[in-house]
Amino acid sequence: MIDPADRTVSTRAVSGASSPTWYASLPGEKRVELRRLFGVQRWKSIIVVPFLALWLGGGAIAVGLEQWHLKLMGYVTAGVALHTLGILMHEAVHGNLFRHRAADRCAAFLLGAPVLVSGAAYRITHLLHHRYNRGPRDPDEFGNYIRNPKLLSLAFYVWGVLGMFVFLVHVPINALRNGTRRERVIVVTQYVVLAALYACAFALALHLDAADVLVHAWLVPLLFAFLIINIRGWSEHMLTFPGHPLTETRTIISNRVVSFLLCNLNYHLEHHLFPGIPWYHLPRVHKQLREEFRVAGAFVYRSYVRFVWDAVWAGVHGRAPAMGREAT
Repeated sequence: MIDPADRTVSTRAVSGASSPTWYASLPGEKRVELRRLFGVQRWKSIIVVPFLALWLGGGAIAVGLEQWHLKLMGYVTAGVALHTLGILMHEAVHGNLFRHRAADRCAAFLLGAPVLVSGAAYRITHLLHHRYNRGPRDPDEFGNYIRNPKLLSLAFYVWGVLGMFVFLVHVPINALRNGTRRERVIVVTQYVVLAALYACAFALALHLDAADVLVHAWLVPLLFAFLIINIRGWSEHMLTFPGHPLTETRTIISNRVVSFLLCNLNYHLEHHLFPGIPWYHLPRVHKQLREEFRVAGAFVYRSYVRFVWDAVWAGVHGRAPAMGREAT
């Protein structure tokens, strides 16, 4: 039975039917420490500003310089920043920026706009994914759409290249299928507003004879952002074991630079266990649960390079080799 003092925490922590039971099994002192990590420090949302600046700076380099290597650096820099803005949209969807419904939903819309995603649509689809992670009702689970093993294997590899393009269609379709009437109205409204904003941006660029600015500062960097998202999408759940909250999601510790650029979403197992814990506390969650991860055989990698190597060779027909994991 869950401690009454833990009810708010365990509700936010739900990642599947077994999560509340698993959480209740933790020692009392660990539950106390984890409860402390749910607090939101709103001032840390200022992190949006440097990533907006990074996008603008990378875009300026890509637009203003002709040397291909410097242009490529600008594309990658702007793409990394766009990807991070998408992650911050994800944090807003979970209410982890401000812990204020209106403010977080507004932030989700604004942060999703540069990466072509409606915050409202993403919220519906993504929260279903959290609720039914790796299960038959998970909208993000490949196996729920493709039964043929060969086609499933093909889809696994295709995702590494085209995943985000599929995602851009997948999100609104599933949101419209699964949302309430009010939610569907909001989703349609947001996409109409986004379409109008994009149309105005292109019309203005054409009027000013500056279409190359949009292309080099936004559209090409988006391709790099999409590539990062595809690889991250590979790493978060594929080649894991469904059925237990500690084995159906993967963490990749990597290094501080990568963790910063990903807003700690590389600690994805921790995020799924406690989606109401803000991004800046996820490394502390990892430290609290290392022993539980070790006992459960959780998928914890040291680097994305090692994971991608395992993923390419293991494919969709099995989990990544155990040698690719560390004992937390």
